[in-house]
Amino acid sequence: MIWEIALLSILAAGALHGYLTRERGPGRIPELMLVYLLTGYCGLLQIAVAFMIIFNPDWVAINMTHTPPGDPIMAWTGFTYLGLAATAAMAPWFRGAYLIAPTVGWGIYWAGASYAHAAVALAKGGEVIPVATGVFLSHGIVAVILIGLSIPLLRNRPLIRTA
Repeated sequence: MIWEIALLSILAAGALHGYLTRERGPGRIPELMLVYLLTGYCGLLQIAVAFMIIFNPDWVAINMTHTPPGDPIMAWTGFTYLGLAATAAMAPWFRGAYLIAPTVGWGIYWAGASYAHAAVALAKGGEVIPVATGVFLSHGIVAVILIGLSIPLLRNRPLIRTA
C-alpha cells in the first residue's frame, strides 16, 4: 500500500507543478507528471530498492523473488536495477526525446514484473482474478501510466532534432 500512496503522491505533485507553472501549452501537465514519475518513483525510490538488492541479496531472493538465497545473480540484478533507476532519475535534466528511453525501459520492466509476480502467485495456487488485480494495481499500472503520459509528449513536441 505504501508504494501506491507514493505513486499517487508523485503523480499529484507533477500535476500540481504543471498546473502552477507559468509555461503552459499542450502536454505540459502530462510531461511534468512523466518527469516526476520517472524521477521520483522509477528513479529515486528504485535506486533505494537497488541498493537493498545489492547489499542484501539473500533477503530479496527469499522475500521478493522467491528464489533460493546465495545466488550471485541477485547482486547483478541489483546493479542492473540501479542502472535502469539512474536513467530515470536523470529525467529532470534531459527532456524531449530522452524521456522516451527510461519510459520504454521501465514500461517493459513493470510489465515483466507483473508477469513474474502473477506466475509465482498462480503457481502457489492463487486465484486468477485476485492475483491479476493485485499484480496490476501494484506493478502493471505503472507501465500503463508511463505509456499514457508519454503519448501527449509524442504528439505535442518535436522529438527528432535536425542539424
